Order: sequence, then structure tokens, then C-alpha cells
Amino acid sequence: MADPTHLRILLEGAEVWNEWRSANPSVRPDLSEARLVNADLSRAVLDGANLKRADLSKAQLSHATLQGADLESATLILADLLGAVLNEANLSGASFFGAFLFGTRLKSANLSGANLLGATLMGADLTSADLTGCHLMAANFHEANLSGARLAGADLTAASLVGTRVEGAEFDGCRVHGISTWNLEGSPLRETGLIVTTGTEFPLLVDDLEVAQYLGLLLYGKTAPPIGGGRDSRLVLAMGRFRSERRWVAEELSHEVARRGWAQVTADLDRPTRRDGAQRIARVARASRLLVFDLTGVRSPERLFDEFFPDGIKIPLLLLAERGQVSLASSPLWERAVHSVEYAGADELVSILRGDFFPVAESPPAD
Repeated sequence: MADPTHLRILLEGAEVWNEWRSANPSVRPDLSEARLVNADLSRAVLDGANLKRADLSKAQLSHATLQGADLESATLILADLLGAVLNEANLSGASFFGAFLFGTRLKSANLSGANLLGATLMGADLTSADLTGCHLMAANFHEANLSGARLAGADLTAASLVGTRVEGAEFDGCRVHGISTWNLEGSPLRETGLIVTTGTEFPLLVDDLEVAQYLGLLLYGKTAPPIGGGRDSRLVLAMGRFRSERRWVAEELSHEVARRGWAQVTADLDRPTRRDGAQRIARVARASRLLVFDLTGVRSPERLFDEFFPDGIKIPLLLLAERGQVSLASSPLWERAVHSVEYAGADELVSILRGDFFPVAESPPAD
């Protein structure tokens, strides 16, 4: 609970509060669980303060300083944090629903698990911030700085990254359905396993934010980009059971695909798919240059293939299987494939992928 004296002084206004802080520099303010709804705390010096579980809904915190403050599980719904300083603050689990963080400084802040649904973060500095598991649906990062930020597992559904600096940022396993990415500055350190489809649909994953946006338009846009598969396409569709212990297969494929200047779309068959999911996979295939199908652990792959592609495919089919798990020669798909190989372990798979695996499919058909 908040210290009654600290809370009383704060409610007397920022000028009185700041004078008290100057006179008592060694005192750490205890404002935990304080009710500060609609409070005017503009320019208040709250550095290092304990504001755990405090309710700052609709509070005016413009140009306030909260450097190193502890706001774990605090409520800042619709709060105004224009130009506020929260560098190295603990904001884990805090709620910023609809908050205004224009130009807010959040360097090295801990925002893990925080809810920033619909928050405005235009021009905010989130350098090296921890945004893992953050709820960032419809958040606006226009010209924000996400350099070195960690966003693993964050939900970026319908988020806007326009002119955003992403140098060294980590976007592992983010949900990116409906994301807008234009004029990004810098290169992320990682952008793997980005889930393009909605949370209720069969997951389609990519390893590139800008490709994720393209796929969103391709799969859901009323004015979709033209579907032009074949050699002019950058997309490679990879299908298989890439559950946790076999994730490395999809990763090795993705590395080689990227090395060739292409972009992989991963359809993880570990999760059941509905009819609309099968239709989306077929749509991606029509826009791709190659289809790579790893049959390892897939039940009835021929039936599944026909379910996804009832009219067949017009792009080269490449088959993979872990040695001893599947007999490629006995699969009816073997006759449809331009190339089929078996592998044992990561080293052999890498060797195969860097050999003639892709060039065989890229070769022009014999006369």
C-alpha cells in the first residue's frame, strides 16, 4: 500500500512534490496501489518510485520522469505520457490500453507481458526495451525506435510500423496478421516464425516482416497483389510437421531459401487445418516458385496433398524425408516430384540443400 504521506504530497501537485523530492533525495517514494485516476502529474519527478499496481488511468503524465520506476502491473489506461521519461522502468504486466506515448523515452524498459492495445507510440524511443509477450494489437509505432528491442512472442496484429527503426530488433514468433510495415530503417537481428494468419486459423509462418505484409494482402486483401508464381516469385512454400523437436528442419530450409534471395512461407502441419486454411495454403502455392514437402511424421501425406491442392499444382514439388522414417519411393507423391531426397540429421540436410536440391527444380524442363 502507498505511504499516506507520500501520496498526500504528490496530490498537492508536481511543484510541491518536486520540491519535496529535492529535499529528500534518499527517500524512495512508495506509491504502490495508489489510486491516481485523472491525476495531473505533468513534469512530476517520479524516478525510482514504487508504483506497483497503481491506478493511473487517464492520468496526465506528460514530460514526467519515471526513470527506473517500478510500475509492475500498474494501470495506465488512456494515460497521457507525452515526452515522459521511463528509461529502465519496470512496466511488466502494465496496462497501457489506448495510452498516448508520443515521444516517450523507454530505453531498456521492461514491458514484458504489458498490454499496449491501441497505444500511440509515435516517435517513442524503445531502444533495447523488453517487449516479449507484449500485447501490441493496433499499436502505432510510426517513426519509433525499436533498435535492439526484444519482441519475442509479441502480438503485433494490425500494428503500424511506418518509418520505424528496427536495427537489431528481435521479432521471434510474433503474431503479425494485418501488420503495416513501410520504410523500415535498419535490419532486425531476427524475424523468424512470424504468424501471418489469425489466431483461429491454420498458422502460416514467414521470416520477414515485409513478406508478412505482402502475404496479408495476398490472403486477406480485397485488392490483393497479383498472384504470379513461377521463377519470378520470391516465395517458397514449405510444408511439414515442424513441431518443437523438428523445428530445426524448417529453420535449415529457411536459411538456405534466404541465402538464395527468396522468402519461405512455412505451413506447420502439426496443427489441424480447416477448409479455409487449406484454401489459403493453395493460394500461397499459386504465388510461389517452389513447394517443399517434408513427409516425415505426416499421416496420409497423399490425402493431405490432394486436400490442399485438389486441382494439382503448377510449381515444382520437392520432397524430403528423414531416413528410416518414410520410404519416398513408395509414396505416390514421388512420381509428382521433380526431386526427392532423404536425410539423416542436420549436417546431411544442410549438405543436400546446398547441393543440387534447389537447382534441380530451377532447371528448365527437358524438351
